[in-house]
Amino acid sequence: MAKTTTISVRMDADLKNDAENILVSLGLTPSQAINVFYKQITFQNGLPFPVKVPKMKLNEITINAMEERDLDEYETSSELYKDLGI
Repeated sequence: MAKTTTISVRMDADLKNDAENILVSLGLTPSQAINVFYKQITFQNGLPFPVKVPKMKLNEITINAMEERDLDEYETSSELYKDLGI
């Protein structure tokens, strides 16, 4: 029989519930998922996915693109429609 050990982790309750709901749909228990994760760490000799900080969030990219094009801004949709002649 294989030796076992225990891992204790503190995490956000919502994150735990969301992840465990996904694991149930995959037919995995949290323990099985953690074992898969640890196996992948040993196979990859590191994390099995890239860990990096994104350069920019999508909304920042959108805002920058809008500023580059000097787009008009409207407080309400009515102002936009009026300007468009609708």
